[in-house]
Amino acid sequence: MAIPRSLPAFALAGFSLFLAGCGSDNDNHNPPAEAKPLRLQVLHTNDHHSYFEGQSYDLSLDYDPTLVGAETVRVDLGGFPRIATAIDEYRDDHTLVLNSGELNGTLYFSLFKGEVDFKVFNAIGLDAYELGNHEFDEGEAHLAELLKTVNFPVIAGNVHPTTDSPLFGSDIAPYVVKEIDGEKVAIIGVLKVEKTQESSLVTDAVEFDDEITSVREHIYALKDEGINKFIVLSHLGYDFDQELAASVRDIDLIVGGDTHDVLDATGEFEAMGLDVDGDYPTVVNNPDGQPVYIVQAWEYAKGLGKLEVSFDADGVITDIDGNVELLVGENYQVKGADDTWVAASSEQTAQINGVIDGLATVRVAKESQAILDILTPYKAEMESFKQETLGQVTQHMPFERIPTPFQAGETPTGSYAAQVVADAFLIYLPKADVAIQNAGGVRAPLEDGEFTVADAYNILPFSNTVVTIDMTGAEIVKVLNEALDYAQGITSSTGAFPYSANLRYDVVLGAPVGTGIQNVEVRDESGTWGPIDNGAVYSVATNSFTGLGKDGYDTFGEVREANPEAFENSDVAYVVPLLEYFREELPDNTLPALDPDLYCLKSVTQQ
Repeated sequence: MAIPRSLPAFALAGFSLFLAGCGSDNDNHNPPAEAKPLRLQVLHTNDHHSYFEGQSYDLSLDYDPTLVGAETVRVDLGGFPRIATAIDEYRDDHTLVLNSGELNGTLYFSLFKGEVDFKVFNAIGLDAYELGNHEFDEGEAHLAELLKTVNFPVIAGNVHPTTDSPLFGSDIAPYVVKEIDGEKVAIIGVLKVEKTQESSLVTDAVEFDDEITSVREHIYALKDEGINKFIVLSHLGYDFDQELAASVRDIDLIVGGDTHDVLDATGEFEAMGLDVDGDYPTVVNNPDGQPVYIVQAWEYAKGLGKLEVSFDADGVITDIDGNVELLVGENYQVKGADDTWVAASSEQTAQINGVIDGLATVRVAKESQAILDILTPYKAEMESFKQETLGQVTQHMPFERIPTPFQAGETPTGSYAAQVVADAFLIYLPKADVAIQNAGGVRAPLEDGEFTVADAYNILPFSNTVVTIDMTGAEIVKVLNEALDYAQGITSSTGAFPYSANLRYDVVLGAPVGTGIQNVEVRDESGTWGPIDNGAVYSVATNSFTGLGKDGYDTFGEVREANPEAFENSDVAYVVPLLEYFREELPDNTLPALDPDLYCLKSVTQQ
């Protein structure tokens, strides 16, 4: 195995010394009785966001020796039917199957609200499932009902529903202890607090502990029971996982999620054209200088993490190896003579399979019939719903939460889909002067071609409504900056980035807090742009989620609390304005190409 990357040694040393001086953990615990070495296999997924089927994806694979360089092969990538097959093939008595959580993102969730997710996971057979922040998107009562349907442990060690929450008394455990070959392995759950509170519909009736303190205290208690092997099943994100590893003694392995990171130490992912975020596993030293191993398995059921771990009798990892496996079908496509995609010939298929056979990170996998049978009735219902066509999109639109730098006059970047959603809000609510939409509330791009009901729900899958808030120009500038700052903060909540209609502004990424949104202009009823009037009152349309002050949009919440009459909820689902925008407002039901003069981002620079 390649030597994994780790945090800089000098940074870890300083951080570890500080934590060692103030930490509460120590080694005065009961040793495990007759402990012995243990071999463990960990199979893991994260951030599936209700994606169940395989997805079309392009990989660079050098399969044709007559051509120079690698060729692009379009594969059917991932999906839980393939993941289930791989798990069944790999699982033995020394295996843990773990999922780091995260529902919501496709029509499967928009229509069925998590029912499909947990049916699939029941069939696969999980050893532990960590709650993600999106598990709270439909509210606590709905999550409580979902949890009644599961046959596997659901954990989150820092989440505490009070008696006022419908989740009180539900089966959310802080951890689960699994016995493998006579050895106990503790799996501790932890959920990112700020993002869950700010980016879901959880209420104050659910209390949260500090993430690092929670993990430390659970380990401390479990060591008193003689346990010496600790896995943290985390929904904190890759950077936060590294901070956790550097802060707490005795963690052996962190199986992470939330930030959709691509981890690989083989070099194969990069060669196939993937942007790699770090090594699999990533290694960080704890306060005692001992290694902690961190893994993630990308996103959207595209791959399966497969890790082999060996512990000695003292619970110390002596050997660790593995990688994320990309599971593909054999229905490859390649570029034809006219540069269009065509099915690979039998000869090309054999050549591609030969390349895949030589890779550690890609394998061909058949689809589990049991999982396909679960999905079939839901797919039929979705297909019926999807059939209605709303209109046409003239060109593929950019779709990046945080835009990359561009100058005025250059091709804009960012999320045009978020801008279109804001445009739809503005037209649907005649009272509104301007509209603001957070990037993360828009879950899919606008692709060129036919636009259907299903596309609208894939773009806007959440149960938000459209609201208006009356506020001053100064408050609008403030809330835009709050959103930008939150999008760039430690929580990595890039979904907070603000897009808008009838507002445009320059963005300086990395600027001091409160200063990154500059030169804000407003478009008046005549279509003329002019500087925003800090003292004037504008009616702002937004979704009910950000309207509550979530995702860093603090000023929205403050204005609502200070003046409830300034806040008006339409009680209309936020997907409805987009449906009506295509049906009623667009000439010939056709969305035109992006007009840079109307786009909310005038320029983006990096400080």
